Amino acid sequence: MSQIKFFMVSFISLWLISCQQSVKETRTDEMITDSLLETSYDNKTLTDTTDTTISLQDSQLSLNNKIDNPQKITIREGTHNLSLQWISWEKLGEVEIKHLEGNIYSVVGEQRNPNNSDYLKIKGTLEPISEKELIFDGIVEHQITHLNQGQPCIKEGKQTFKSTKNRKYWRMQNMQNCEGGAVTDYIDIYF
Repeated sequence: MSQIKFFMVSFISLWLISCQQSVKETRTDEMITDSLLETSYDNKTLTDTTDTTISLQDSQLSLNNKIDNPQKITIREGTHNLSLQWISWEKLGEVEIKHLEGNIYSVVGEQRNPNNSDYLKIKGTLEPISEKELIFDGIVEHQITHLNQGQPCIKEGKQTFKSTKNRKYWRMQNMQNCEGGAVTDYIDIYF
């Protein structure tokens, strides 16, 4: 008897989920069209029939962005620690974070190995998306003597840094070393 009840509850749950998905799919395909603008000028009527089409999905995304981020998320300005595990987790580097405007910050810094030529450099901008996620735009460059044939690994453009599992740093999510394979780089900016 309990198996039949479980089967019925499962079936009803799946049916409800599929109904909700089909409603969502229908709503995102709706279009709103506004046309026909009339203007009077010297007893003549001018008509502009330019159509403005807005998808419901686009307007909802725009609305959601305004609601999801009602206030500016700030990052502590000043010196923060920086690390790449191949260099050291004991002797950390430093970055300087400065507010530029709006929700954009500059970030510049490096970590160097005192025993050899290994280094990590970072220069660009940060935009906090949440307290746990930053969008970096700029250049991250590092050179480790025993990786990538000792050549610099350069990553340009947008990168995401995230803090997960209650860690006290943001880690760059593009972790694959330029050497490829299973070589993983842990580039961290500390709170």
